[in-house]
Amino acid sequence: MKTEFEINVLLVEDEYINAWALSNAIKPYCNVRHAATKEEALYWIQREAFHFVLLDIHLGQNTEAGIEILPKIKDLQPGCKVFATTGYGTANDENRFLALGFDAFFPKPVDEQRIVEEIQGYNKQLAVA
Repeated sequence: MKTEFEINVLLVEDEYINAWALSNAIKPYCNVRHAATKEEALYWIQREAFHFVLLDIHLGQNTEAGIEILPKIKDLQPGCKVFATTGYGTANDENRFLALGFDAFFPKPVDEQRIVEEIQGYNKQLAVA
């Protein structure tokens, strides 16, 4: 994935409209690769380097697919930040997801500006390094 941006993001989202909206919101700031299943996500994680993964917890009929693949993502790309997203969240989910190893939690509808700020902050870190 080579374009003008230094930041690579894997967006793992099975709902097309959510993927489209979030991708359009962040692509002015980074390269975006989309995966709709956990299998597609693992395919890309094994082939490309990513700085961030926006990982939907509930993919298809599997209500915890995102949780299942988190250890593999962290193992294959230990420097990658993985953000949990879900539309089926509860008040306790943020603590639960952080305890499982996610770097942040974004309930749906996702606060796109918050994700853009994360990407821009990382871009500034790269510029200083």
